Amino acid sequence: SVANKGKVHTAFWRRSISYNGFGSGPSKHRYQTADVSLRSGQASLFTGSALVADFDDLSKQLGHRADGFLGWDFFEKWCATLDYAPARLTLRDPAQCSAPSTPHTTLSGQWSPQGFLLPSQLTFANGRTASALLHFDTGSDATLVLNTQFRAIAGLDPGPATNAAPGSRGWGVNGRYTSDAVPLAKFSLEDGLHFDLGKNTTIAIARPGAFSTVHWWEGPSAVRINHDGVIGGALLERLSWTFDPAAKRVYAALAGAN
Repeated sequence: SVANKGKVHTAFWRRSISYNGFGSGPSKHRYQTADVSLRSGQASLFTGSALVADFDDLSKQLGHRADGFLGWDFFEKWCATLDYAPARLTLRDPAQCSAPSTPHTTLSGQWSPQGFLLPSQLTFANGRTASALLHFDTGSDATLVLNTQFRAIAGLDPGPATNAAPGSRGWGVNGRYTSDAVPLAKFSLEDGLHFDLGKNTTIAIARPGAFSTVHWWEGPSAVRINHDGVIGGALLERLSWTFDPAAKRVYAALAGAN
């Protein structure tokens, strides 16, 4: 509706985004952007290009209307703190960004124009371990959602025969998908942030064909943002996260400590 009031750009040379995502349905593609200015009170928060998409299906899944999302283009422009305990987002000038005064862990991760990836170490209940490069995804409610290549090491049938079992249902931009829930014994990010998951913590591992390749293509380079899977809100809410785009670091402190 916002785009209808202004100019919508459809020229492919302007910005070409392959809008693939989670779900077993056909990949959806959008090549429309609109120039927007986002304000809160008297403060200008963002001026730039916004992707125009239809979120009707997503609104139905959520049970309430969703008008859009603040994406990585937005967060790269701010020193942003996501504090889950009071459900608060704090924005500061990147030049004034600093680590919290409370005890915290500094993570470097992998920064790209398309998102933030964190190297992690997984230990499954069968004792086997695996490294994973996970997308920091505040839009996912799960603890962790891993792609299909982790099925064998987690003790699951890697082939499509597993699809005969009920499985767990999830939903993504390309519709529903099916995964299997498995227990996870240990989880750590980089070398300094270890999570006590508890005996009953389970994670989801996608079944074959559940996910489409996720990538955004702009200019001469491409990045597969969903490299190995995503870290979702059920784990992210344990901490307060501050993004420092100038130093390309993330500071993680106990939730509610700031």
